[in-house]
Amino acid sequence: MTAKEFMEGIKEQDSRVRMMREELHTVRERLDISGVNYENTGAVAATKKTDSMAELIAEMIDYESELKGEECRLATMRLKAVSCINKLTDSRERDVLRRWYLMFQNEEEIKTSVGYSRSAIYSHRRNGLEHLEKFGLDWTDLD
Repeated sequence: MTAKEFMEGIKEQDSRVRMMREELHTVRERLDISGVNYENTGAVAATKKTDSMAELIAEMIDYESELKGEECRLATMRLKAVSCINKLTDSRERDVLRRWYLMFQNEEEIKTSVGYSRSAIYSHRRNGLEHLEKFGLDWTDLD
């Protein structure tokens, strides 16, 4: 894996985490727990509705655990990217790489924020990635 592939993987991971959060939020919103009767009548028998509700809640807990794992992976990737980018000696390369790969800004947003020309943005990005490659890091270990 190259430095560029690793950096682009951060955006993919961020997108995966966002999607999972939205899915979990949607399930929670649509969860109907109004049919559960908590009145103590002395009976212990479970109903089909409470059984299916318990199964749904168990699935949600599993999904939340999976989401937490994906969030941790994203955080680890971002921290490692920041650490690597901070090793670059050229502040313009650092700035462009941070904005492009960590803040997910596009060319126009970077241009507006820091005033670099289109060609300067791509040049700093390319040079920064080349310099990251020269550090000799095994990018697969960082994934």
